[in-house]
Amino acid sequence: MASGFQRLLLKLVCIAFLASPSLLAQQPSEQAIISHFQAGQRAMRSGQFELAVTEFNQVLGLSPNVVEAQVNLGLAHHLLGQYIESVDVLAKAVQQKPELVPANLFLGIGYLKLGSYQKAVAPLERAVRVEPTNREARRALATCRLADGDYRRAAREFQALFTLEPDKVEAWFQLGRDYTDAASRLVRRMSLEHRRTAWGHRLAGDLYSQSLRWELAAQECREAIAIDPTQQGLHASLGNVYLHQEKPAEAGREFRSELQQDPDNEQALLGLAEVNLANGMVGGAREQLEELWKTSPEFLILQADFPKIELRRATVQRLIADLHSSPADAPSHFLLVALFKLAGETDQADEHRVALLRFMKERERERPATGQDAPERLCQTHQYVACAQALGSKARLDDRGYLLLGKSRLALRQFEAASDAFAAALPLARDNPEVIYRLARSYQALADECFNQVEELAPDSWRMHQMRAEAYKLRYEDEQAIREYEQAAQLRPDTPELYEELGALYLKRNSLDEVRAARPVVPNRTRAGEGDSLFGEGAPVRR
Repeated sequence: MASGFQRLLLKLVCIAFLASPSLLAQQPSEQAIISHFQAGQRAMRSGQFELAVTEFNQVLGLSPNVVEAQVNLGLAHHLLGQYIESVDVLAKAVQQKPELVPANLFLGIGYLKLGSYQKAVAPLERAVRVEPTNREARRALATCRLADGDYRRAAREFQALFTLEPDKVEAWFQLGRDYTDAASRLVRRMSLEHRRTAWGHRLAGDLYSQSLRWELAAQECREAIAIDPTQQGLHASLGNVYLHQEKPAEAGREFRSELQQDPDNEQALLGLAEVNLANGMVGGAREQLEELWKTSPEFLILQADFPKIELRRATVQRLIADLHSSPADAPSHFLLVALFKLAGETDQADEHRVALLRFMKERERERPATGQDAPERLCQTHQYVACAQALGSKARLDDRGYLLLGKSRLALRQFEAASDAFAAALPLARDNPEVIYRLARSYQALADECFNQVEELAPDSWRMHQMRAEAYKLRYEDEQAIREYEQAAQLRPDTPELYEELGALYLKRNSLDEVRAARPVVPNRTRAGEGDSLFGEGAPVRR
């Protein structure tokens, strides 16, 4: 019998091709053709694909141009894993009927299976043009775009797939997985091509930070600084790592080193403000935020996750009390929003957020016109809104222009627009590791936003347990990962990937009895090497 995945593929074929072909009325040996076609049809439904190949070949031997038989023969070959034979037959069907969605779809997927990504694009584009809501065609097309390094158009397919998924929890999860996959490809490219550069070490440090492996993160940052001590943002990155290691003195030193190169660097000013909060010095924190408010208020107002360090409740209360004697200006309101959130007093935090937004509106009214300032100058002076507007108004940008546009969008936390700009810069910049770094990081930020939506919509869903398990696994906290995978499997017992992950973790702790207990629960895999994905690639774990 056909597996679940094979039945899915059969459903994708237009119903017209699972019925006796009506256009055979004028063909010779009509009865024999119809008899063989119907036999092939029965064989397909029962999963006897070798027999189906024989029957549809009989049809084509009697009448070589019967498109219905060509499509079904191509599908039978596909389900047998005979992709060369499948694309040969389906290409003939497409020559006769170029707008035929099933033939184009499986022709494209067949080329994907053979690794011929560029050949797959044309039939898949035809399928999407005729049937824009075809998710299988869009998924395959996105895979082609990624394989070809066309991240910009791949992202557009991700976004189209998101709109086509009716289950919004699943839509957000899959979109997050898609962005994670794109980021992972860029990380691999950086590792292969630029691992020993400052950008390569910087990305490695960021990845270690995500998995809370702070000592390794610090080591990578230090190696990056040794290679390129003037690279913007490197000292601030190392300062943030030291903050999480509870080393405020070392963190402060790195933030001040950053400010020596760029006195208005936002991350360094924020970092020094955190150092001062950790030391209980609210006045020092206010000074740093006053500088940031002067140069880049649009950046400051978006820092909803400030501070990133943990503060004791008594420290938070003391800092709040100290702020009551400070001026009721934007930096004070910004700090009070953050501190009241840490104290769990959301009403008070909301009150100060409203006041902060009021200051922002006043600041926007007072902002002088930028006149004819060059976009580069606007970006250098941290006027990100004006910089993005100036660059966005240009008909065409070079790689440097797209890079500046992306960095401005990134500072404004417009991650989708930022990633689009970096993706546009990538083919123009040739081998620029900064573009690879920025694009990978923007995709990671987008993935985090998607996964946050999953948590907000369905905090107790199996997908949420799966995400938590992957996060624990990334931090080598295997026991917690196992518990989360087990809870996910209880909620969704028909999902093979959960049992595969559990089996690997059980093996890691040498629990063969648990491996054997998990294996029978795994649903049957498809034949001919097919996996759960149309393209033979599993979904990437969250990074």
